[in-house]
Amino acid sequence: MLNTNKKTIFITGAASGIGLAAAYHFYRMGYMVGMADVNISLLEEVTTQWHNNNFRLYSVDVSDFLQVTTAVTAFCAEHNNKLSVLLNNAGILEIGAFQDISNEQHQQTLKVNVIGVVNVSQAAFPFLKNNSQSTIINMSSASSDYGVPELASYSASKFAVKALTEALELEWRKFGISVCDVMPPFVATNMVNLQKKSAKVMDRLGVNLTAEEVVAVIDKQVKSPKTHRTVSLFYCALHSLSNVSPALINRLVMKFLSRK
Repeated sequence: MLNTNKKTIFITGAASGIGLAAAYHFYRMGYMVGMADVNISLLEEVTTQWHNNNFRLYSVDVSDFLQVTTAVTAFCAEHNNKLSVLLNNAGILEIGAFQDISNEQHQQTLKVNVIGVVNVSQAAFPFLKNNSQSTIINMSSASSDYGVPELASYSASKFAVKALTEALELEWRKFGISVCDVMPPFVATNMVNLQKKSAKVMDRLGVNLTAEEVVAVIDKQVKSPKTHRTVSLFYCALHSLSNVSPALINRLVMKFLSRK
């Protein structure tokens, strides 16, 4: 049955962490929420107590364009082929020395974190365009400001997401699509907490942010999109400094934070 009145949001990586917190936030706000994750059983488990029919669950590997297209199309078909908001949240992380991480894992990080964003954005484009005004929010990271030792592939992937955000913000504004990102430092979610190793930068800066604090900034991006939004006052100050300081200064700061 079509429901053309509700605002809609499609969220990847929605079974845990920031994705789940965002899904619950917008679910409570009355949005129709499409929740996609590679782990469908976990999606079903975490939504057991959700009492209305304002959500749909999809088993999706974001690196598989056919799976992505099928899920996004099915969700939007219920809403006059329109989509209000896309949250590209799915991401993976492997911490460790670059040479100690398998080539397969490096490639998987780039597939999920970069190709995944490309796939979902491309699949969602017709439905975002059909809406009079729509928004894409990409999850970038503080690690997109300067390459982070022991998070090299992850950091590189977030540089790519940041660049894609900036390009599409200019390309797609003519279609009424606002493209923006959210840039948190380290967040206390399972993606970080279940890592076998820690990075020196993380040990020094700490993992202090909650998923709900990130969702508060995501909500700001929905209401008033800005190309880049940081999370936390401390990182906001560092990010502002990185925008005005020479690359050499950024390198020295990262070298200091990642020292033995």
